[in-house]
Amino acid sequence: MAAILTDPLELPCGLVLANRLGRAAMTEGIADRRNDPTEQHERLYAANARGGAGLVLTGNAMVDRRHLERARNIVVDAATDPGALRRVAEASAGTPTLVQLSHPGRQVNRYVNSHPVAPSDGPAVAIAGAFAKPRALTRDEIDEVRARFVDAALRVVAAGFPGVQIHGAHGYLISSFLDPEQNRRDDVYGGDLAARARLLLEILAGMREALPPETAIAVKLDARRGADDDLAELGRMLAAGGIDLIEISGGNYERPEMAGYDADGEELRSEHESPFWNSAAAVTAAVDVPVMLTGGFRTRAEVDRALAGGVCDVIGAGRPLAVRPDLAGRFVAGETDTLDRPGPRLGGPAPVRRLLGAAAGTGWHRIQLQRTGKGRPPLLGFPALLAALDYTNVDWAQALSARRSRMRIAEETPRSTIS
Repeated sequence: MAAILTDPLELPCGLVLANRLGRAAMTEGIADRRNDPTEQHERLYAANARGGAGLVLTGNAMVDRRHLERARNIVVDAATDPGALRRVAEASAGTPTLVQLSHPGRQVNRYVNSHPVAPSDGPAVAIAGAFAKPRALTRDEIDEVRARFVDAALRVVAAGFPGVQIHGAHGYLISSFLDPEQNRRDDVYGGDLAARARLLLEILAGMREALPPETAIAVKLDARRGADDDLAELGRMLAAGGIDLIEISGGNYERPEMAGYDADGEELRSEHESPFWNSAAAVTAAVDVPVMLTGGFRTRAEVDRALAGGVCDVIGAGRPLAVRPDLAGRFVAGETDTLDRPGPRLGGPAPVRRLLGAAAGTGWHRIQLQRTGKGRPPLLGFPALLAALDYTNVDWAQALSARRSRMRIAEETPRSTIS
C-alpha cells in the first residue's frame, strides 16, 4: 500500500513504528570476552533510539556460543548475564528495537570453530582458507537449533525488548536451509520449498507459542536471482504462521550483495538503487504483512518511489546509520535528501577488492560502531588496510584466545529451557 516516509506503521502484533525508516542490523563485535553485552552496547543503542528511525534492529546475537559469526558477538543463552541484556533493552526503549537472532552455520571461521555445521555436507566458504568444510546437522541437532532460537527469544523478551528478528539471510544457517544449492537433504528438512522452510517455520511456530501475543517477530530473507516466486510463496507461509515483518536483503560471504558487490568484487548494477527491489515487490504483492527492503538506498527520491509505489512498507538502511545514527531523523525530517554511505576506500584490481572488500568493510564499520559505543564521533578516514586487519588479525586472535573458555562455558550451560 502506498505510503510516505513520515507515516506511522502498526505491525500485526500491535507494535507501532513512528515512521517508515528502519535501522538495519550491522555486525558489531563489541561484546565482552564472555559474549555478554557491554556498556558500549548501551550507548550504541541509546544513540540509535535517539537517532530518529522508526525501527531499530540489533546486530546479530548468536543462539549457540559454540558457533559465532565473529569473536565478540553477543550470545543469548542460559549463561548470558540477564542484567546486561536488560540494560541494553532499557537504553533502547525510546524506539522499538528488535534483537536479531542468528546461527552462522557454515559461515563460522576456523578460529571460532573448526567444525562448522550446515544442512548438508559441502565445500568450505572459499575465503582465504579461513573456513573449514561443514558437516550436515543430525535431526537431533536440528531440534536443538530450533529450541535455541525459541529459548533466546524468551530471554530477549524477558529482558524488556519488544521482539526479535530471525536471521534467515546472508548465507547463515537458516538461509542455507532455504537455499537449494546448500540444502541437499533427503529428509523432511530438504527437497521442495516447504521442506527447506520447515526449520524456519518451526522456529516461528515455537516463538508464537512461547511468547506473549504482543511480541513482534520479524524475519530477514534473501533475494536470490530467479527465485522471486519461491520468495513470495515463502512470504505467504510466514504470514500464515504469524510473522509481523519480512525484511528482504541478499548476498553471503562469497557474494557480498548486501554490501553492494558481486562475487568478483565488482559493484552491483541495477535499474534501482536497491538490487533487491523486484524481490521485495514480489513479496509485498503476495502478503498482507509489512515488508522492509534493505540495501542500496541512497536518495530520498528513490525511497519515496519505493514507498509510494507499494514496493515495500519500510526502508532499511544499515551502513549509513551505523556511522551516523542521527542521520535517520534528519533524513525522515527532510533535512537531508541523501543516505550517505561512507566506508573504506578500496583501490586496485577486482581480485584485491574482492579479497579485502568484505573484511575491510566489516572491520571499518565495527570501528565506527565501537566509537559510537564509546561516545566518540566517527573516524571516517580510518584506512581500509587497517580495517581489514581489524577483522582478520584482531578478530581472529580474539576468537582463538577465548575459544577454550567459550567451549567450556558452552558445555557447562544447559542447552535450552525448551523441549
